[in-house]
Amino acid sequence: MPRRVFYRISDRPDGLFDAITTIEPDTVIRRDGFGSLAEVEEWVDGLRVLMAALGAPVAQADDVESPVVETSSETPGRPGRLRTAP
Repeated sequence: MPRRVFYRISDRPDGLFDAITTIEPDTVIRRDGFGSLAEVEEWVDGLRVLMAALGAPVAQADDVESPVVETSSETPGRPGRLRTAP
């Protein structure tokens, strides 16, 4: 059975954006420091293509459906870092 994938876009006080992705049941991947909302959306489009190849649908997270967990930044000030949460 394909796993569901949810993403959420978070804006930061410094004007940058982060993408938080959850692959059910409990894998969280966070990409920090996008310079614009358009840049984040382009990354999400790439995520959709990749996940479609694996048969995993991608949906925008909402508070009711998604188990997206907020994680703290391991490398503040280093945009574009990809990491997984424990």
